[in-house]
Amino acid sequence: MDLLDIIKRDLEPRPWAEGERIPWDDPVISGQVLKEHLSQSSSAASRQRSEIKKHCAWIEAEFLKGPSNILDLGSGPGLYAEEFSKAGHHYTGIDISPAAIHYAKELDLADCDFILGDVRDTDFGTGRDLVLYIFGAIDLIPHEHAKKTLRSIFNCLKPGGKVLIEATSIESADQIGNQPSMWYSADEGIFSTLPHICLMESFWDEATNAATERYYIIDPQDGSVQRYSATTIGYDPQDLFDMLTEVGFVHPRIHETLTGEGEDFAMEFSIVSAVRPE
Repeated sequence: MDLLDIIKRDLEPRPWAEGERIPWDDPVISGQVLKEHLSQSSSAASRQRSEIKKHCAWIEAEFLKGPSNILDLGSGPGLYAEEFSKAGHHYTGIDISPAAIHYAKELDLADCDFILGDVRDTDFGTGRDLVLYIFGAIDLIPHEHAKKTLRSIFNCLKPGGKVLIEATSIESADQIGNQPSMWYSADEGIFSTLPHICLMESFWDEATNAATERYYIIDPQDGSVQRYSATTIGYDPQDLFDMLTEVGFVHPRIHETLTGEGEDFAMEFSIVSAVRPE
């Protein structure tokens, strides 16, 4: 790809038409994103550790009764695992990033397993008490794939087991899709370990409540261009309720936050839980 391709680009891209996701499984991108996961300077990839502690304490009080079997989809480098391991739970994390999974395994946490894989085609096992699908992980895949994943979640839970979903709200997805175009230069970043220029633009598809983001990474040495695209679909609680009940879940509930307290970013996410029938 070159600069002329940018000029001739599609100005109305359809959601997921240019690739389902940024290749988080790419070794370079995976390693660069791990740095963001572990940084406490922002919540771009993972939340602050103090916030994670609050989330885990609330999740335990709200959903768990004693040592439990927890599955975390999109687990990252094991920051939630650290808290659940300390509390005596069995924890399994699945993530597509090889660098994140390698880091998590190196933590050598008690009664914790980490699996490298895409949640859409990875075996979730059985006998789970709780499945976590949080921090907007569900809204990075097409709607039909999300429903398939929810069926897999249903099947891996014990009767009476619960799922907790935190999806990007429609309002937040709208903001992503309507943010102005911008650019920056960097010595290194998520997409490259070398100096580069990044051009960014976003698009909003009202019909699907989906935001598409494009990133053009320009190599200043030769002018070559690499394009990355990502789509985020926005959900309101009723959207999630409909998907959950279609799969077979019961007792859907709305949660304002993952701490039980007011949070500045509470409107960014739709948070719901549901139960696999006894």
